[in-house]
Amino acid sequence: MATHWKYLPILKWKQGERIALQHLTSAQWDALVPLIELPPIVATPDAAGLRAVLPAYLAKLASELKKTFPEGATFAIDVRYVAPAYKRQVQLLQVICTQLAKLSERKIIPVITQSMLIQQPQDLGDLKTFPEVVLRIITGFTQADTIDEMVKLLAKEGLTRSRLHLLIDQFSIVNEASAARVALVKPYLDAALAVNVASTTLAGGAFPINLMGMGQGVKDLPRVEWQIWKILRKDAKYKMIRYSDYTVSNPAPVPDMDPKMVNPSVAIRYAADGFWRLFKAGGFKKGKPNQYKNLCLLLLGDAIYSGAAFSFGDACYDKAANAKLGNGNPSSWRRDATSHHLVLTAAAL
Repeated sequence: MATHWKYLPILKWKQGERIALQHLTSAQWDALVPLIELPPIVATPDAAGLRAVLPAYLAKLASELKKTFPEGATFAIDVRYVAPAYKRQVQLLQVICTQLAKLSERKIIPVITQSMLIQQPQDLGDLKTFPEVVLRIITGFTQADTIDEMVKLLAKEGLTRSRLHLLIDQFSIVNEASAARVALVKPYLDAALAVNVASTTLAGGAFPINLMGMGQGVKDLPRVEWQIWKILRKDAKYKMIRYSDYTVSNPAPVPDMDPKMVNPSVAIRYAADGFWRLFKAGGFKKGKPNQYKNLCLLLLGDAIYSGAAFSFGDACYDKAANAKLGNGNPSSWRRDATSHHLVLTAAAL
């Protein structure tokens, strides 16, 4: 039987995201299956170099997965950023998912990318050992009428429609008009529904890649992906479409930057119905003390605050507002924001 979810959050496996997941309740877990974009591995692209470093990489990941996910939990894994220069990406996906499933004792659904279908179609049959797979389609890189061809190719390699989930990913849609995006994505959804697979999920991410250029204070940022979802749900034709987003991150990969050269702004990214309310202060390094505390006080006085009992992140905001905890750190900011976002979104679906 194919795995069911209401919510497929796409996560970059940052520490703050992992802690947020650890504090979900069993009822909240019932609604979601996370998709994890595994972080890069430091390795040469050749097979020998990859084999040398892969065991330690997988052992660390398995330890994190066991700590993060409860027994019996299911999640999907995308390896596109692990070793992008390595030519056998399907083989890499198969090995990583097989080993992590064994080491973590958790159920894993491999994520097939469009490039795998083009570059290594002969290897796709290696994924038949998994009961289910996800085919992730980035709308900006393909046409809707190719979806049927992709599904037929997978079926030819033994990955039948009953075990196939389609993820229609709009990727970055920051500040785009939701109505216009609905018109653009409908042909993809229509094509996905027509091929009669296990499920179709619509993803997108509208949070900016960084907060540069945004002044200090309070500002609302549109959750375009959620607005699109709400418009689509008014049409009975799309009632079966499932939801996915990138929580409080931009879909683009995190740039490789020297932490010593970056001074992130102290901020709260607080999800609401159709928007994020951004509470932004000054720089973190050598910044004023208790900036995060003061932002939390602003949040607690705002009508959109859900209350300390709503999520682990909301309890952290309450604690920070009522104690001298300084400014926290980028990991704790992501933890609190991701926790609230996950619980709010799962509850709304």
